[in-house]
Amino acid sequence: MPNPIPQPPAAYEHEIRVTWADCDPAKIAYTGRIPGFALDAINGWWEAHLGQPGWFHLEIDRNIGTPFVHMTIDFRAPITPRHRLICKVHPVRLGKSSIEFSVDGYQNNVLCFEGRFVNVFVVADQFAKQQVPPDIRTLVEPHSTPNLE
Repeated sequence: MPNPIPQPPAAYEHEIRVTWADCDPAKIAYTGRIPGFALDAINGWWEAHLGQPGWFHLEIDRNIGTPFVHMTIDFRAPITPRHRLICKVHPVRLGKSSIEFSVDGYQNNVLCFEGRFVNVFVVADQFAKQQVPPDIRTLVEPHSTPNLE
């Protein structure tokens, strides 16, 4: 019997209330707000999996910084205040000292954006690169997309 193809784990879903204040004169979400929505969703992923207040806990309590080194976003449909924005988040790659998240934003089951976001791990008070802490690696690996190679 052939081995089944590994399936990616279920994504964490983070709900965002888009408001009128998030919109531009075209009555859609201002482009500059969309990376912020995605980052809020990634922070929600950390909160859900750490059981602590996400990046604040990592930075302040653990001296682990995770600055961004790369972001890409492809826009698929406008975002408006009409529906909640559901951001589906999951880690897709865990390197020696970095983590890459996928964030897909949906409104009313319509894909609005797809993004990839890469952070590196640093010793926060020194801003010096560090390897992924072992407990973080253990936490993230079960939620990462399996290696299909």
